[in-house]
Amino acid sequence: MAAGTITAASIPSLLPSFPLCMSTLGTTLATTHHLKHYARLQYTLFLKGLGLSLADSLQYWRSGFSQVTDDTFNKEYRYNIRHSYGDVGGDGNRRGGGYSPFSCQKILTEHPPGPGEAHGCPYRHYSLENLTATLQRTGVTDSSVLKGVKDDREKMKYHMACNRVFEHVHARELRRAKEEGTNLGGGETIVHPNEYFRRSYLLKGGGVKKEGGAGPEMERSEEHTSELQSPPL
Repeated sequence: MAAGTITAASIPSLLPSFPLCMSTLGTTLATTHHLKHYARLQYTLFLKGLGLSLADSLQYWRSGFSQVTDDTFNKEYRYNIRHSYGDVGGDGNRRGGGYSPFSCQKILTEHPPGPGEAHGCPYRHYSLENLTATLQRTGVTDSSVLKGVKDDREKMKYHMACNRVFEHVHARELRRAKEEGTNLGGGETIVHPNEYFRRSYLLKGGGVKKEGGAGPEMERSEEHTSELQSPPL
């Protein structure tokens, strides 16, 4: 993969640098070939924030929704992806370039997932048993880390739980960065999924960044969401 470039084909190899709220969406899409509306929106905007182009986003989603026909995909899903990028919709949506990636706060507090939905924050919205099993599947098996996540969750400190996992899975890279004085880990609490990815990828020696900027986009108003098509399940 060329430095600074994220394509549809490169996404699977980048999943280890995604926060849990996004890696689970990528895994769910790959295994079930479907995500419901809010999961698609949450994941589409995250990938957009990484620098994935509209063309590659459409390619990625079409490949993910492999069990539907081209006609179904074009009628039920294509427009909303284009709308998220500001490619269609009213003047305000086009001028603003669509929507920006969701912050942790937005994911935590808006549109909590219902039955059969995969979006949201695993540290808040999963049962403790499901959260623990999901973390273990991703390689987080240290009992002290899992206990710390449990304690953070009980105290409703969901950001701290996510940052705890980040520090655990990047422990070696963080030590190296400190020894080298590069401070790639940032130091501040991560409060945005795209910032989680940015720090993780830089720590692992990557060069991916959004074109023209170093950090995740800030959210813009969703006053134009009425232009979205009625979401299919």
